[in-house]
Amino acid sequence: MMVKAIALDMDGTLLNDNHQISHELVDLLAGYRQQGIRLFLATGRTLKEVKDVLPDEVKVDGIVGGNGMVVEAEGEILVENEVERDLVDEVIKRSRSHGLYYEIHPFQGHRFVFEEDKASLVNEVTYTEGLTVEEHEWKSRTAAVKSEISWVEQYPESKIIKVYFFSKDLEKMKKWIGELYQLKDTYPFSTSSSSNNNVEVMALGINKATGVKKLLNYFSVDHSQLLAVGDANNDLPLLHFAGKSAVMKNGSEEVKQEIQEVTDNTNEENGLYHYLKKSVW
Repeated sequence: MMVKAIALDMDGTLLNDNHQISHELVDLLAGYRQQGIRLFLATGRTLKEVKDVLPDEVKVDGIVGGNGMVVEAEGEILVENEVERDLVDEVIKRSRSHGLYYEIHPFQGHRFVFEEDKASLVNEVTYTEGLTVEEHEWKSRTAAVKSEISWVEQYPESKIIKVYFFSKDLEKMKKWIGELYQLKDTYPFSTSSSSNNNVEVMALGINKATGVKKLLNYFSVDHSQLLAVGDANNDLPLLHFAGKSAVMKNGSEEVKQEIQEVTDNTNEENGLYHYLKKSVW
């Protein structure tokens, strides 16, 4: 296939576990763009979180943030999907009985949590040796509690892009996801998970594929000319949508069962660089 666009997940794919991009990969991606290949990021991160971690030398044509909730092309916002306030209130109220960690992500500004829930959230990200938790996810939540979250007493005036839930207890998370599915009979919304330890509440019918489709239409590129790479369950709609796709060696086993091509190296071994170098042309 002739690749005219590349869509990349960030955490576990483009980024290593320290949220960095290798110099070789930076140069490779810049070279592809110079040759007319469009470069998209498709991530669960908000636009602010993307721009906070993305090095200045990495230039992209479009960003799909919040797993499809917001789409930006050449600095212009194409799509803003919103999670309704009533739904946010309901899922936060219900999550308290489960003792879950949560974050509310607005379109602008810092993610936030209600001050009254601080103690239970800190407890949920306190690490106990031997737990089966993806370590990088736990580290991210711990860092958020320490310095990245705004603790609020009242609901700020802001549109919400998503509500993120995490638990180190897999059984607790499984029960919570089951309750969310039942809640869909009352409220229209979508859910997305990047690991078995988390779930996000988003607007109905939204995922990374719907966001990337908007970018392809904007740049007049057919999905058969799209190459996509990811590592987690929330990447599956995009990986199935693309004309060619691969899952990272460090990716979810569930994703590897559905996507035939797997990179030879992990994100810690510059796996995306090695895969793209041999696969784009």
